[in-house]
Amino acid sequence: MNKTKSYFTILIAVTAVIAVGYIFNIANIIYFTKQCLNYAGNNVIATSAAVCAFIFLGNKSYWLILSGCAAATSLLFQFVINGHGAGLITTLAQMATFLSLAFLMNLVKLIINK
Repeated sequence: MNKTKSYFTILIAVTAVIAVGYIFNIANIIYFTKQCLNYAGNNVIATSAAVCAFIFLGNKSYWLILSGCAAATSLLFQFVINGHGAGLITTLAQMATFLSLAFLMNLVKLIINK
């Protein structure tokens, strides 16, 4: 399976999980999705995701490095900008937002290059 098909498979799976969460009114999925959408509009997380996605683009351990950048960005966002720590769900939502923005940028890059 090539990269584009695997990216679309992941996108369909995540969309299906979110849709099931909204259809069956699963509060945890709805809350987490709303948190992620809230953080997607944050300039700090979006800019950091874009910069890290393109800086480390040709690296062998790309997603591992991006996961580390997501963790560092979410912790810095909480302690430097907000001035206090956050819970596990908030940190995971920020990391998921970071990784999903990088994922979507890579998907768009793959589509444009074809």
